[in-house]
Amino acid sequence: MPPSLRTAEQGHITTTPGPESLVLFDIPVDPLAFMSDLVERYGDVVRYQSRMGPCLLFVHPDHVRAILHDQNFRRASLIRMMLGDGLLASDGPRWRSQRHVMKRDFLPLKIDPMVCAMTRETARMVACWRDAADGRQSLDVTREMTRLTLHIVVRTLFSEDLSADRANELCEAVTQTILDLSDISWTIFGMPMQFTPTSSAGFAAARKVVDATCYEMIARRRTQTAGQRPRDLLTLLIEAETPSGPMDDVQLRDEMVTMLVGGHETTALALAWAWKLLADHPEAEARLHREVDEVLGEREPTLEDVPRLIWSKAVFQEAMRLYPPVWYMARVATDAGVVGGHAIPPGACVLLSAWLTHRHPEFWSDPRRFDPARFLDDAPTHRYSYFPFGGGRHQCIGMYFGTLEGTLILAQIARQFRVVPNPGQEIGANPGITLRQSPPMQATVERRSTPIGRALP
Repeated sequence: MPPSLRTAEQGHITTTPGPESLVLFDIPVDPLAFMSDLVERYGDVVRYQSRMGPCLLFVHPDHVRAILHDQNFRRASLIRMMLGDGLLASDGPRWRSQRHVMKRDFLPLKIDPMVCAMTRETARMVACWRDAADGRQSLDVTREMTRLTLHIVVRTLFSEDLSADRANELCEAVTQTILDLSDISWTIFGMPMQFTPTSSAGFAAARKVVDATCYEMIARRRTQTAGQRPRDLLTLLIEAETPSGPMDDVQLRDEMVTMLVGGHETTALALAWAWKLLADHPEAEARLHREVDEVLGEREPTLEDVPRLIWSKAVFQEAMRLYPPVWYMARVATDAGVVGGHAIPPGACVLLSAWLTHRHPEFWSDPRRFDPARFLDDAPTHRYSYFPFGGGRHQCIGMYFGTLEGTLILAQIARQFRVVPNPGQEIGANPGITLRQSPPMQATVERRSTPIGRALP
């Protein structure tokens, strides 16, 4: 029986609460405030009518699980404008084939050897930060984390080394496309379409930069013989035999863009929020410093250190709880369905929000408080009370990669620096396709001395 309990005979159909009139706004509205208000007024399940048709918002983890495990609820097509038919945007037979090919490269045994590349790229950034610290230079923390994670994903998955200028260009292009797609996505929250001819030209130019980078990598790799090719994800994709044969350049491009965007944007944003949260909570920052001093001393982290970097990992996990980079997911009901007794008409938009579920008071004590200790001893009480990497058949295959990377970067940077926000900033959440800071936090970095052998309390 599908988890959605599709037929009315299998359960009582409940009238789904929500506003009766069409939800429309003439001015931009904060989607986080809009959705939070709906939940406060109507509860864990809300139905409203948008310009796109009926929308149903589900917050309870039981409902999240049912929807993510039910093939009746398909991915919305918005991100295909950027990702094409890559793993993150596709569904059905194409998705199953691509996931089967790619998941082999994201098993822990394949990812663990990538730690050296992660720490090497972080060390390169740390060297630049030493100069910034000495010159009291202000840094855009989100941009710094974005460039770092982009270098890591390109190096680990595609064995390429981008120049600083090329990395900056690619980062700006990816950010531009995400912001433009956010303008479109907000229509489901009652706002008018804001994708103008000007922004459309900017979107096209940004996509051109991303495409050029990917096609250049593909062309270089195709000129190499099988014995010359590095054994990375790009080689795996080029040599893979799918049901329809080898992948052509467009298919390869779609998967590469998926990995470039999904493999660096989410980790970078989680790290940016982590640095802000640590700066706002000195006791948590001090505990992070004590841990890295004891575990690492004056050396860079290795894979063997990860089991002992428990506070570093907990800080990263708690940052993703409070500020999940993928803060909402949209699904479309292929057929009529029922979830938790609530009828869903065919074609309806089904919304899940990690932002809301991660703050559900039934599953999190004092849910708005930053408390990494939540993750030290006990797993979340419900598998789907915490789902920053999604779940079900579409759970992100990079979950282990991203968590390992975030933990190591936090530890490696905290070993040498404090991140100190510039005074006078009011930093809020900017909910687009991903959850960015608004404005991005500007900060200076201060060098730390490393007291060897200081014990944790």
